[in-house]
Amino acid sequence: MRTVIKGLVIVLVLLGAAGGYVWWNYDAVVTMILKPQTAAAGDITEESFGLVTADGKRFALGDLEGALASFTPSADGTPRPLVLFVHGFGPDPDGEFGLYTMGELAKGADADVIMFNWPSWISMTEFPVLNAKAASERLIVLLEKMAELRGPGLPLADRPVMIVGHSMAGEVFRHLAEATPDLPAGLVKRILFAVPETALPGHRLWMEKLGFADEIFVFVNADDPALQVTTRMYNTARLGRTLTNLDGSAEPLAQNANYILLDPESWRHYFFVSGQRSEAIDQIFADILKNGATALKNVYLRPEPAGNVFVVVGPGAEGS
Repeated sequence: MRTVIKGLVIVLVLLGAAGGYVWWNYDAVVTMILKPQTAAAGDITEESFGLVTADGKRFALGDLEGALASFTPSADGTPRPLVLFVHGFGPDPDGEFGLYTMGELAKGADADVIMFNWPSWISMTEFPVLNAKAASERLIVLLEKMAELRGPGLPLADRPVMIVGHSMAGEVFRHLAEATPDLPAGLVKRILFAVPETALPGHRLWMEKLGFADEIFVFVNADDPALQVTTRMYNTARLGRTLTNLDGSAEPLAQNANYILLDPESWRHYFFVSGQRSEAIDQIFADILKNGATALKNVYLRPEPAGNVFVVVGPGAEGS
């Protein structure tokens, strides 16, 4: 009996040690498993993409008008803002978590929300960077359709449009901008990049091509564990994690963007998950989503000398 107990103790100790190693070396362990996609994304079909509303209704990517028609009109008939949510890496973006996130965005902006659903998952071992490029091509077509629907009497007439791009959506928009699409100025009121997973070096070049958006905001979290993984994977600083390159040099910032530095004290790759929220970040994100640059005067934001860089202060922030 003692031998059995000793054996169990040894097994538990080994499991605990292995778990501790993984916990403290999370990025190294995941990087050993996860590699960037190398094969061409040739198996993607139009059915791989779609539109999803916050109540779980699904539409073909070409049926934007159908998705817009599914929303209940506001009580006073006033056109409600529209948020286009572009998700990041993951196997089930339109599942329970995605729908919950869209619901939170709808509350924060008092808006209707549509997800641009793209194939952001291949397997546990492949990071879908080529799928992101394919997604950018479809997203351009969707934005062109939005531009067509802005005319008088059409579904997007007088409806302000905002975009929230989470994590690997940063890579989608990098490709989109580099394609230099012919989209009209003012098509989108603002784009919010939530901890964007894309390279920091050179981001100014593509971000300043997003001229169809009146305002751009980039939320940066130095302690983001997901971006720690990609930092190691690519050996390149990631835009959603830092504004400083790996050699310590400052990276030129986009003049058409404002950068919001979150508190580097906890896991915040997701903004709306229980245990990853803070009063300050909740309020700032919702305020910027709804009101744009005027929200930069929020009491929870401290401007930095750079002029377009702001640091979160207040409840839930470091040093508060």
